[in-house]
Amino acid sequence: MSISNQAIADFLRQIPQSNHAKKTMKNIHNSYQDSNDLSVLYGIARMLEVFGIIDLNHQEPHGESLIRASSQTAKYTLMSFADYFERGTPIINDWETRGLQDTIFTNGATFLHNLEYERLQRFVNPAPSRYVKVAQVLIKRINPTTGEHELLFQFDANANQYQLIGGRWSEKDGDDLKATIIREIEEELPLNTIPYPETYNVRCLIDNLIIDGEVSNTFGALTHYTFWIYHMVGLTVQLELQPEDLWVPISMVLDGIVTVAGKDYPFTSPEIYQRIDQSLENGLMGLPVSNMKV
Repeated sequence: MSISNQAIADFLRQIPQSNHAKKTMKNIHNSYQDSNDLSVLYGIARMLEVFGIIDLNHQEPHGESLIRASSQTAKYTLMSFADYFERGTPIINDWETRGLQDTIFTNGATFLHNLEYERLQRFVNPAPSRYVKVAQVLIKRINPTTGEHELLFQFDANANQYQLIGGRWSEKDGDDLKATIIREIEEELPLNTIPYPETYNVRCLIDNLIIDGEVSNTFGALTHYTFWIYHMVGLTVQLELQPEDLWVPISMVLDGIVTVAGKDYPFTSPEIYQRIDQSLENGLMGLPVSNMKV
């Protein structure tokens, strides 16, 4: 029989204050003599220990382990946790919504982002939680008014930032990332009624470009990215852009500070674009335009 929420809540409330003597887990509450219950409570105690909420002296069997709160604030946190357990209510209800929100407990992505950012600051080369292959496409023009070399960016509402057209590889794309970028172009640009390759083509400029240790603004996870960078060429139609699509001067892209018409735009880290620029023989400035009609 599984341990009840009420029993867990009682256990959390009975953990001694930080200025009191430690107790063995089995003596905190007389009803916890069942070895299965003690194993569950020991697992909960280990998780609390990771958060720094309790001090735990590990002993075998688990019931002999000594436990108490690590501070007064930690004790009050245990009391708060106990209420959540007693009511059977999750601390974070939304683990589906992508993108960062205003407060840490609004959704899972925001909570994880804070957790992963802290891990990245504390540890040397922490292991990524997520591995992703990404295809992106460079669509270039020369601004007809200013003469500046520009790349097309699109706003990602989940990540709350501008980034290149493209997205994550999917198993349905097969082994070729070219299928990924064609699918993403058809999804993100109004070309889905004008099939590839009649109106445009793509060529791969860079493959297996690794950007490690980035905390995703979409999922909140510390992510290892492997990029395939494509160049759109031979475009024969006028692109009908969406309202939030943005032509950005390459100089701003490389600086990571994007200001257009006096407005600052949320943008991805400049590292990926600097790496692309360095990988190309003539850099992004030397990249041919995709088509004069863009």
